[in-house]
Amino acid sequence: MTVAMSILLLVLLSLITVSIQSSRIACARTQAVNSIDTGLYSLFSEYDRELLERYNLFFLDSSYHTGTVQISQVLNHLEDYMRPVLGSGLTKCTVKICAADGFRIASDESGAAVKKQIIRYMKENLGNVGAETLLKKTEKEKQVLEEQDNIKNSGIEEMNSEEAVPMPEISETNNPLEIIKSFKENGFLSFVLPAGINVSEKTVDLSALLSNRERQQGMGEFPELEMEEKVTDKIFIQEYAFEKFKSFTDGAEEPLSYEMEYLLGGENNDRENLSSVVKKLILLREISNLAFLYSNPQKRGEIAACASALSFLLLIPEGMTFVEGVLAAGWAYMESIADVKILLSGGCVPLVKDTDSWKTQLSNLRADIETSAEKGIDYEEYLRILLLSVSEQKLMMRIMDMIELNLRQEEGKENFAFDTCIDAVAVSFQIAGPEKKVWQAERMYSYDM
Repeated sequence: MTVAMSILLLVLLSLITVSIQSSRIACARTQAVNSIDTGLYSLFSEYDRELLERYNLFFLDSSYHTGTVQISQVLNHLEDYMRPVLGSGLTKCTVKICAADGFRIASDESGAAVKKQIIRYMKENLGNVGAETLLKKTEKEKQVLEEQDNIKNSGIEEMNSEEAVPMPEISETNNPLEIIKSFKENGFLSFVLPAGINVSEKTVDLSALLSNRERQQGMGEFPELEMEEKVTDKIFIQEYAFEKFKSFTDGAEEPLSYEMEYLLGGENNDRENLSSVVKKLILLREISNLAFLYSNPQKRGEIAACASALSFLLLIPEGMTFVEGVLAAGWAYMESIADVKILLSGGCVPLVKDTDSWKTQLSNLRADIETSAEKGIDYEEYLRILLLSVSEQKLMMRIMDMIELNLRQEEGKENFAFDTCIDAVAVSFQIAGPEKKVWQAERMYSYDM
């Protein structure tokens, strides 16, 4: 009996020992997996707080304020976060290898990671329905402008010069052609600025910004993070820009005061960016205004009357038809100057003019224009229309330029750069456990997960 019991106890002890050993190894393996997950979660909790608070973007600054990607430092931080978990309990494990198989930089593929986060954020705020509404509104405005352009391209309807009664106000001292020429020669910016407003003279170094410097690149591919392109994407990006940046009518205390204008102009100073936008607005309004002049009988009659007076004044009655065309173009230009001044003053201008919304008088082009108009769409809405001509790629790069520029004003963030920020990483591990066990694992982590 004693021998039998001894043999049985030996068998039982062997089973218990094997069970304990297996449990210890299984526990160690679970511990290793937990350490990887904990390490990655903790690593990505180091996201840039200012970038999140100001621009709602999740990115890890892998440069650690040095200005260059420090992927070895990222891996060191990851191992540091893993060690407390690996060293806890009865089963001690150690990291043998922790290597980066790939990482995605914020600026890779023209800011694909930034774009994805912007769209995700704006969907939460604006929603798909809101984006669809804005898209339809934009398409409608675009269609209206195309119709106006077609009217303009059709030319002015020729009038019978014999029926035109000369405009009595026209004289050598009140010659619309000379007034228009003077406006064009002296530049347009000074004429469109609201009274008492000076143009910002701020200048920045564009060579230091993302869109102009040589960028650092990520490593590896992340097909699971790719996003399907949709027609509403640019609407979301535009609305994000309007939410985060200021324009001329808002005023900003940032390195560039006219941030939205930079997205359109891309110049290194506020004056040139504003001039670029104003020039585009004048051209946009000139097309619409010329179309109105061509299609409105009353205005065509005024043009014919003025042309008749000028033809006799200039002693070229046979050139009346040519003078009519020049007058129409010049009058549309002067009306556009008035329109842009209204917009920069905070007023509204309709896309398509009518008699009530027309401001200038051909017989007195020097007259002051009332700038407190409320009918139509405002400056911001016109900027939305102008942004249609900016490619999505260029818009994304300039948005990142502005974010870089603004964040670099924060203490301790003088070297902030999007091409050192990561949002995804793929890592390979080798972890040594008890009984000389070695486990291998691969993990991919992203803020999109």
